[in-house]
Amino acid sequence: MKKRLIKNARHSLSTISQNDLYNFSLKHTISLYPLDIVFTFIPKNACSSLRYSAAIANEFLSDASDINWIHENNETFMPTQRETICAKYTFVVLRCPFTRIVSCFFDKIVDGLFNFKDASGDKFNVSFNDFLSVIKSQNRIDRNVHWRNQSDFLHYEKYDDYFSLESFAKAIQSLDKRGFIVHDTRSVLNQDASSMNRVEGDFSKMKEIEIKKMKEEGILPSYKSMFTQSEIELVNDIYKDDIDLYKTQFGEKNLLF
Repeated sequence: MKKRLIKNARHSLSTISQNDLYNFSLKHTISLYPLDIVFTFIPKNACSSLRYSAAIANEFLSDASDINWIHENNETFMPTQRETICAKYTFVVLRCPFTRIVSCFFDKIVDGLFNFKDASGDKFNVSFNDFLSVIKSQNRIDRNVHWRNQSDFLHYEKYDDYFSLESFAKAIQSLDKRGFIVHDTRSVLNQDASSMNRVEGDFSKMKEIEIKKMKEEGILPSYKSMFTQSEIELVNDIYKDDIDLYKTQFGEKNLLF
């Protein structure tokens, strides 16, 4: 049996039940019962597709008509300690930190799922640059899961496979050979932006309300157009560990910068 060293278990001398880092990463780990597979899911990294596919594999769901069930059941397939250690196979999907945070800005901030408020409690519109500045000011453990560092989600010191979202087709093929069929949920959940007309320019300081108008017209800035040197430096600062992790596993080829 392969050695499965748990990443966060020894980072605190408290009991496991009071070890916040351990429990955070555990809550983002899923057990595939028929396959003896355990994997970590990270928001913005094909998260919904993986969670829905797990529900299918574990025979809790049969089709996409019940897909919203997954949003209320993030911890339903959380593995026991024994399942975690005895898993025959483990994997995680990582994403270029630059594209992940832009995608988060488009989906969560531009679409109005999260609002920022001023000292008076009134909503104010933010640009991508503002958004990154807010994230930098936050304590890491207080960041929303959609923009929290990917490294915080890792439950194992080492996984059998690390897949990149940028080459996710290869991941789907590899997982299929192990009996885990990945179902793409993007169109069902209206999360597919591939049909958007991507435009170039400098949109790093454009407020969310203006980008929302573009999005409603089927237009989105390209990922690169959200960055000037200022935003690149902010991401390098906030997500240095994620960038290093990505480079270690995949090299620099698919990093945006």
